[in-house]
Amino acid sequence: MTSPTLNNRLYTLDVLRGIAALCVVFWHWQHFFFVGSTAPGFDPAQQPFFSTFKLLYQHGSMAVQLFFTLSGFVFYWLFATDIASRSMAISRFAQDRFSRLYPLHIVTFIAVFALQWAYLSSHGSYFIYAFNDAYHAVLNVALMPAWGFEKGWSFNAPVWSVSVEVLLYAIFFIICLTRRWKWPLTMAAIAIGSYLFPESYKLGSGVLCFFIGGMTYGLLTCVRRYVGDGGALLITSPLCMAAWICLLKTPAELNNTWLLYVCYPLLIAALAAAGSRWPGLAKSWAWLGDISYSSYLTHFPLQIIFAMALDALAFSRTVFYQGWVMVLFFAVLVPLSLATHRYLERPAQRWLRQRGALVRTAG
Repeated sequence: MTSPTLNNRLYTLDVLRGIAALCVVFWHWQHFFFVGSTAPGFDPAQQPFFSTFKLLYQHGSMAVQLFFTLSGFVFYWLFATDIASRSMAISRFAQDRFSRLYPLHIVTFIAVFALQWAYLSSHGSYFIYAFNDAYHAVLNVALMPAWGFEKGWSFNAPVWSVSVEVLLYAIFFIICLTRRWKWPLTMAAIAIGSYLFPESYKLGSGVLCFFIGGMTYGLLTCVRRYVGDGGALLITSPLCMAAWICLLKTPAELNNTWLLYVCYPLLIAALAAAGSRWPGLAKSWAWLGDISYSSYLTHFPLQIIFAMALDALAFSRTVFYQGWVMVLFFAVLVPLSLATHRYLERPAQRWLRQRGALVRTAG
């Protein structure tokens, strides 16, 4: 029996990706209370709407691992078969990834480069991330700031996860080329990631979660093959709910393990099954997925602008404890991200892919 294919776009996963990006913004709200590398007098519980968004303030950084898991699922879904059948060449795959990631990355890198220089001139220190020198500029331009060559966090530091994903794409491509060895090698990659994480937080979490996401896709495909979309939804949904309920009762030292190995994969599987069963589900919220990358990369330069502007207006940094400041920040961030996606990401991606197609045709 052939494996059923998922729909071309799963809006449920788009929404999840967008929510994960905004979770990181909440986690990074603490940036506003730092002077250099310290945050004197910072009270996390005083952050805006803390009782409502307590979970995001305290654990929003874990959304990055959700990104990795989701990426693994999506890449195995969209590209694994074409790579294995040799219908997608490495040049085409690399061009698609470059056109998707690089334009916004380089624009936000230049923006942070300029903004950090301005911040240093007026404050005598950089905003949060201190390694903004020529060496780390080269690493960032080459999308290598999280490959182990760095001395610390630099420039638009959230791009570290994108940097790790570039390495993951290469490993993924090689694994898919092996065809029948794809799943054993995927399991081996998970084992390697488990060994590296959490000591090697960046690379370890990336390898672990990306290939857990890939294995989640493989297992869901097997389930759908025998019971269909409805049966897959009936199986994954209660398991997902039970996993998240169990998370509340899991000892604190095991929370992250349970989250990465059980909760995230089941959440993605359940949402994918739901999106495949009802193709239009969550379509009206798909814009959250559209702005996920732009909000993730633009929120840090926007934070520098807000910090400099309110400092210039003689506000104390305690103003960032006020709810109206957060509302204002998101009122700027969301439209900015939508505009960035529409007028920068998509046109640049289209142009680069068209140029690549012309080069391949000419060749």
